[in-house]
Amino acid sequence: MDVFLTDALGGPSRSGVQRIIAEGRVTVNGAAAVKKNADVAAGDVVTVGEDAAAAARSCYDDTPLPQNIPLDVLYEDGHIAVINKPAGLVVHPGRGNADGTVVNALLHRFGADNVSSGSESYRPGIVHRLDKDTSGALIVAKTDAAHAAFAELFMSRAINKVYTGFCVGARPLPHDIIDLPIAPSGRDRVKRAVDERNGKPAVTEYVLKDFICGIALMEFVLHTGRTHQIRVHCSHKGFPIVGDNLYGGSREAALKIPPMERPFAYGIFKCFERQALHALSLSFVHPMTNESVKVTAPYPDDFNRALGIFSIDK
Repeated sequence: MDVFLTDALGGPSRSGVQRIIAEGRVTVNGAAAVKKNADVAAGDVVTVGEDAAAAARSCYDDTPLPQNIPLDVLYEDGHIAVINKPAGLVVHPGRGNADGTVVNALLHRFGADNVSSGSESYRPGIVHRLDKDTSGALIVAKTDAAHAAFAELFMSRAINKVYTGFCVGARPLPHDIIDLPIAPSGRDRVKRAVDERNGKPAVTEYVLKDFICGIALMEFVLHTGRTHQIRVHCSHKGFPIVGDNLYGGSREAALKIPPMERPFAYGIFKCFERQALHALSLSFVHPMTNESVKVTAPYPDDFNRALGIFSIDK
């Protein structure tokens, strides 16, 4: 698919084409094509909108430049570093974010010779991603060998990923495993949705840590790493992440809470100007040293304020 479209569209980079496929902006015989390596057969009708084609052609594919953006490095050795990514910082350059990203910060902090080549020229060092407005622990690779080894760990689900989040709405079960496939939404190129027919496997385990007045304090363990996975699963189950306007977690969600309980919920909402989701820890057996490593990212100020409200109410 990606090879065919790179030729058919006459000019975009292959990475640009792969991006619009992953975003669900290409259809084959009326159904979204989400696999870049899908076969294309004679007689197939492949549709790409003008805006998607333009996006593919304008895909950021230049070498990023170093920028002096502060990084909170939680762990570092000769192979990798783990940073505490703040909310609001994009992981790598892309459409609408040509610079001012984690990648630009890495190049300044470590130098181009001490960051892996990456899977694409615009994302050196980046092994996995966090959403722009999700804070917390993020692994970056310093060498190509480490990049390949950690990419394999993520693919084999050998890295334990724990998140903390605040949800609004229905009371979650004390413990559950949400096993629902996820695919790009057909209505919005940014959104993802539960899709039993076309989705990729997605498994989120959670523990309910506390529940007060329609607000749940949750701990999540990701068994897969789909885009927006926790956010989509929580929204589908009726308790979207606080502050997640894309998936039903806006302030208006508090209106479903009984009036006498809303002041507490509004107090939690006031703590956040983004989705209330934090990548708390990563633990793994280091493939280069065979040592067990666990890195925990301290909570940012907004989380500490919300946790304080929970504590006071107790």
